[in-house]
Amino acid sequence: MRRGLVAWFCVVGAASAYADPQPTDPPPLVIGYGALPGGIDVATADTLPHGSVVVGGLAGLGRRTGLLGGGDKMLRLSGDLAVAYGITDLLSVALSLDGRYDRHTGDNPSPDDGYVGDPHILVRGALPAGSARVGAQLGIWIPGRNAPSIAGSAISVDLRGLVSLPVGPATLSLEGGFQLDNSASSVSDPSQLSLADRTSLGVSDFNEAYGGANVTIPFGPAWIDGEVALDAFVGSAPTTAGHAPLQDGSLMIRGGVSGGYHFTEALSGLVFVQLARSPYITNAQVTAESIPLVPYEPAWTAGVGLSGRFGGPERASTQVKDCAYTPEGCPAVEVPILADITGTVVDEAGKPVVGAKVDIKLKDVTAPTVATDETGTYVFKAVRIGAKADASGNRPARHDVTETSAELHVTVDGKKPGTATLAPIAEGANTVPPMKLAPELPPGQLRGVVHSLPSGKPVTGATITVDPGDKKVESKADGTFTLDLAPGTYTITVKAPGFAPQDLPVTIDPNGVAIKNIDLHK
Repeated sequence: MRRGLVAWFCVVGAASAYADPQPTDPPPLVIGYGALPGGIDVATADTLPHGSVVVGGLAGLGRRTGLLGGGDKMLRLSGDLAVAYGITDLLSVALSLDGRYDRHTGDNPSPDDGYVGDPHILVRGALPAGSARVGAQLGIWIPGRNAPSIAGSAISVDLRGLVSLPVGPATLSLEGGFQLDNSASSVSDPSQLSLADRTSLGVSDFNEAYGGANVTIPFGPAWIDGEVALDAFVGSAPTTAGHAPLQDGSLMIRGGVSGGYHFTEALSGLVFVQLARSPYITNAQVTAESIPLVPYEPAWTAGVGLSGRFGGPERASTQVKDCAYTPEGCPAVEVPILADITGTVVDEAGKPVVGAKVDIKLKDVTAPTVATDETGTYVFKAVRIGAKADASGNRPARHDVTETSAELHVTVDGKKPGTATLAPIAEGANTVPPMKLAPELPPGQLRGVVHSLPSGKPVTGATITVDPGDKKVESKADGTFTLDLAPGTYTITVKAPGFAPQDLPVTIDPNGVAIKNIDLHK
């Protein structure tokens, strides 16, 4: 039942990217014929996630009039049961059991009915190629006369090339391929069958070339799918009894639309309508009771489908529920809490300080250094101080401020450094009190010489440490040392091996030189 409504069983479950919209999130997969991604007859270049199992089923009703004459009415009930498995993320395999029951009524021929069941095996591989995906699919069809019979000599093989690429929010898929069709070998003598039975077999005396296009457009948990597919019958029919050539062309054309909905992450369903144009049978062929062996489709088919997915990987960043419509169990959508921090820098007279460099220190956030403008103003824009999330499903709203205070440091040539503290920090605008910078005084110098008592000899390598501060120097061979210091009062500590340490007060004046003679005792 590869031809017809079988492919309308579509499901998202296997690898749907149910997530809050992200640039990297793939759209939900729509599963078609054989529980693999695709539409009516056009497969997509997608596979199931590794370890995923998809089970699908469908049912449809089709109708066609005039196939075997003006009074003939054909009613077809179709069904499909399929299971697919993701061997790896790039390779999937599926088994599909297709069945159909045809009922012919009317004056010519007399009422007749029959049913057929066929198994299909599909192997598909696909991989990304930039923004698109490319792949190939091998199909093995084992037709039989009546379900669940199998005719080994009738095994047919097809190979298709697949391409899928994004087109805005939609996905466009193209396929092309060829089938070596031996299915007519499942009929030992078609001349012994009624004409109605021959139209139900779905087998062919001809090989087929395939081509098709599919477009799938997602709408949140729903989707719309449309496609067109062409089968070109190639070759000629056998000249033995019961076989006949095509009289009205060698093309079968199918097209249709479906609409589906993802009820949960693992379950979805759809409704569909399909139109088909397959070869016609001439009155002469009916009279001769010899019609071509090709698939004959209803003029229209409509139905419903349902499918589910089991196993496979847990939903990750690109595999979580669509929280737009199923928020329960979804991660909260966080939004950063941002603060603007501004202030001014002035000198001892209250005038703006231009070009001062301002740094801000927070617990977990680092912001780039800013400079004051011509008014002495600095601004730190959009500093992240936490995160918040609105209530969704059974989750309460959340507002977490993790940065509660900040230290600001300012430096500029000719001024002493300044600091300020901002606490607490609020979302939105924050103003820091003005930072006033005192002038930096001209530096002074400490000079000295270290001697030993009672000899009066110079001490080499004595260590002179200045407090406050971390400056340190050692005396030279002649006992002398020199240190440049900012104006202020200090305590120096002098140490040398074999001598008692000595502490001395020192006052450094702006542009001044303080001289110290230091005598160390044993």
